[in-house]
Amino acid sequence: MKKYFFGKYYKFVNNHGFSFAVIISESNDGPELQVITPDGAHVINDKSAVKVNNQEISFNIKQDDISLTGLITLGSLNPLKKRVMGPFSILPLECKHEVYSMFHTLNGNITYNQKTYSFNDGVGYIEGDRGVNFPKKYIWYNSVKNNQSVTLAIATIPIAFIKFIGILCFIKTNKDEYYLCTYNCAKRVKITPNEIIIKKGKYRFTIKVLSDGGHLLKAPTQGRMSRYIKENIKVKTSYTLKKGEEVLIETTDEYSSLEYMFD
Repeated sequence: MKKYFFGKYYKFVNNHGFSFAVIISESNDGPELQVITPDGAHVINDKSAVKVNNQEISFNIKQDDISLTGLITLGSLNPLKKRVMGPFSILPLECKHEVYSMFHTLNGNITYNQKTYSFNDGVGYIEGDRGVNFPKKYIWYNSVKNNQSVTLAIATIPIAFIKFIGILCFIKTNKDEYYLCTYNCAKRVKITPNEIIIKKGKYRFTIKVLSDGGHLLKAPTQGRMSRYIKENIKVKTSYTLKKGEEVLIETTDEYSSLEYMFD
């Protein structure tokens, strides 16, 4: 049997201090459904409890450790204009990344553990991964806020007998897109649990992490969901994009998402 996995990650952020994400995946272990909230991460026993129908996502999760029901409608998706993997897409990588929407509006309501949350005028993000393994060492970061989003991945990438640190970083506003990636000569300047700095030419992008923690999620190893990683879906961060001394973007986000598996 060929080893494989495919996963799609949907993030939902409302205007009143609540966010959650749903991961719908398929692997050699079969279908998998996970939900992460600021309170914890959950493997959902009923794989049909979340249904995606065009621009609507319905939830009917009822089990001992979590109850989440309702319907959220997605507005027009905003993907990046270029392929996120660039020339890396033709290489035999263990994991390939895709971004389906850097940001889009949300409308609807969900009831989570007997409390109802409105997602009217909320914001969402969608990405995906496919391959055999998640990288052994990696960092993944996302911030989505109004008409602006950042997604970043830094990972060890093995190809045949070589291994290198690869960077994918995309910043999208309602006017501009910025690509800071290994394939267009971006380089890491600093990587710590509290600060990440990457540079490309005159551009310098800095993320400062003001909190940590997280919850355990299942992740793929050799096509099976047998590894556990840690994600915090409600991390306070700030980020700055500069071109020389000019500040192009400066934002603080209370609802960033972070997986720091780089140690």
